[in-house]
Amino acid sequence: MFTRRLTKGNDFERVIGCDYSEAMLLEARNRINSDPEFAMDSSVKTKLDLIRCDVGEIPMKSDSIDCLHAGAAMHCWPDLENAMLEIHRVLKPQGRFFASTFLAPYFRTVKAVGGDGIEQQAFQYFESVDQLKEIVMKGGFEKVEIEVLGQACAIIRAYKE
Repeated sequence: MFTRRLTKGNDFERVIGCDYSEAMLLEARNRINSDPEFAMDSSVKTKLDLIRCDVGEIPMKSDSIDCLHAGAAMHCWPDLENAMLEIHRVLKPQGRFFASTFLAPYFRTVKAVGGDGIEQQAFQYFESVDQLKEIVMKGGFEKVEIEVLGQACAIIRAYKE
């Protein structure tokens, strides 16, 4: 969804949608192909690419990306420390990292509604904003802002010096 919105805005020369999952990339491609705003004669001028990659090994040059957005993804990353180092590495100086993820109360609600053991799910559990901020700062970011929407949705804004 955000890949399409960022592309349609024509505010960027290029948008690259990345995911580890081939299925997610296929779904993104199908939605792009069925969106009339992406027709050949459309007003969308931004170049859009979809690539498969691991956030722990981003296949881009250091200091080459203006902005990176991770929508509802951080809680799925197996090695958060390395992922944050990689994101920081590929961002240009004054580059920005935006992300959304969920605090532990969200997963406790999922457990209560679904009845499945929370420990059986393949997610990271962030107990607090402070924990999230520490993870992002360990990646090299000095300025980190986190806003909580409701009780469990965390919106992260981090800036590379």
